[in-house]
Amino acid sequence: MTIHLPFSLLLVLLSAGCLASCSDGERDATPEGSSSGGGAASGANSGGGTGATIPGTTGSAGGAGGGTAASGTAASGTIASGATSGSGGAEAVAPGIVKLSEGKLAESGLTVVSYGGYLNGESFQQDAIVSFGGYQYTAFWNTNRNVVLARRQLPASAGGAAGAWQKFDFKDYRLSADDAHNTISLGIAPGDGTLHLAFDHHGSTLHYRRSVTGLLTDPEGTAWAAASFSAVSSALVGSTTVTLVTYPRFVTEPGGNKLLLSARIGESGSGDEHLWEYDTTAHAWSALGEYIEGTDASINAYLHGLAYTRGGARLHAAWCWRDTPNATTNHDLLYVYSDDHGRTWQNDAGEKVATTGASFVTRSTPGLSVWAIGQNRGLINQEHMAVDASGRVHVLLSHLPDAEADDANFTSARARSEFFHYVREPGGTWARHGLGLRAIENFRGKLAISSTENVYAILPDLRIAGASPSDGYATWTLLDAADSGRFFSDPLIDAARLETSDELTVYYPERGSVNIWGLEYALQ
Repeated sequence: MTIHLPFSLLLVLLSAGCLASCSDGERDATPEGSSSGGGAASGANSGGGTGATIPGTTGSAGGAGGGTAASGTAASGTIASGATSGSGGAEAVAPGIVKLSEGKLAESGLTVVSYGGYLNGESFQQDAIVSFGGYQYTAFWNTNRNVVLARRQLPASAGGAAGAWQKFDFKDYRLSADDAHNTISLGIAPGDGTLHLAFDHHGSTLHYRRSVTGLLTDPEGTAWAAASFSAVSSALVGSTTVTLVTYPRFVTEPGGNKLLLSARIGESGSGDEHLWEYDTTAHAWSALGEYIEGTDASINAYLHGLAYTRGGARLHAAWCWRDTPNATTNHDLLYVYSDDHGRTWQNDAGEKVATTGASFVTRSTPGLSVWAIGQNRGLINQEHMAVDASGRVHVLLSHLPDAEADDANFTSARARSEFFHYVREPGGTWARHGLGLRAIENFRGKLAISSTENVYAILPDLRIAGASPSDGYATWTLLDAADSGRFFSDPLIDAARLETSDELTVYYPERGSVNIWGLEYALQ
């Protein structure tokens, strides 16, 4: 078969060498006494298996499960050929992915298993790995139960070699619980060059740190060390302690002068979503207030994502409701958007439905549900949402296909669940397409978008599938499953890096190991 590659991608392949160093540079902190904060993961964790074809073969990629089944070549590293015209201002090309290299970003990652996964590698970490100003930043819990921060310099041009990871840990704080909710999220505030961390939360008092100004904008002139960060704080505004915190998410506002923080305040099945905003001129947070109400109705919203249109100023939120602490009561795909950075919210039809801090999105708010998904459908909460430059909203969900009967046993339902892509066109119409690939237990995937507006699903067990805008993303093709069996928990991605290049970094813990890998791909 003749393979046609864009010239820029040819350069990447010819010069790639080792985009990510296979050595780990400076070792992160070694364990004190014990090599693991709890039991290490062991054994296969298939949870119903996958419908993926074996790399190097051709054919269907599993059962259709409602929507269009993925089919075609599943050869690892193959770039599909045959450009077609498409929408969104970019010429449509068939999805393609090339694995360039891989390297360890951690050699002492905590291997405690909780809720079926590791504390490093959970889909609701927004973000665990993020790029800014020519550097890539990441965080993880080490076996000493300390937060480790790491950075490396990215290559100046495609195919160059990245720098070694530089690491330090915060020895003044130790993880409070063996709980997979208690992850680490990073926030970038370009306006004053600060890096923000929120960590160790499950209905907890806030744990927050902020760097000195200029850490990100003057990386060579500012010490990469724990001393460049504040002590742990439980307050954002004044001395007011923030309590009952879970799932903190940072979102950089367009222009970089402000940073949003969203978090659930409450508990599973009864919680509210709140927003705060950091101003880089004042170097201070303000409380915008509650925007999704759940406690009054004894429900809570589980966000699949909170993100701006790529290159735009519209803020989008997608979620499912949960009616009780039991995951089997997850239901529906809900959606709102904001054109004023979270102050007011519109439903899918463009009707104003809420004002943050005053009148909230609630269960009874009209026009929220954009796709009915019943309870007892194995719907996993907090999968992923991403928005392309044309304003299309892409949501990755996994749940039972239509042909499967309701199942009130969540574990049983997940064993028969599959992945689906939901897409909202800028005009407001939604469509759903099946990927034809099975879910794996309670693990969740991510969506990556290239400059051609192809969409890639980075799925558990490191299966990567792609679809194109040329047919409205109806046809999903399995592109790479060569690393199946190596990794554990949820794959995470550097979404910020994709905004400036078609280079994808996947952060993924190795199964039964302290190693966390950074895998590098070129997307078409």
